[in-house]
Amino acid sequence: MHRHTSPATGIIAWGGIGYHSLILLVRIVGTLNNHRYISEVLESVVLPYLQGLATAIFQQDNARPHVARIIQRFFVNHQIKLLSWPARSPDLSPIENM
Repeated sequence: MHRHTSPATGIIAWGGIGYHSLILLVRIVGTLNNHRYISEVLESVVLPYLQGLATAIFQQDNARPHVARIIQRFFVNHQIKLLSWPARSPDLSPIENM
């Protein structure tokens, strides 16, 4: 049986939803690393969005770019509360259904 063994093609996107709003959809070209996550998503999209919300809690899964120390410091430095996400938990994020 012939198998397709090359990398799968597709589009990677980052998005967010709030109780009464949506966050801008960001197309991720290539691999998302810690520094790109900060510059292309957190600084440019998340910070401006959260500035208008006094009691927001940010949720993300345990993907490598999300749990790096530099990312955790970013959240502490910008006083952003995070929702705890247990290790090896199923992806129960509501954004997956959007």
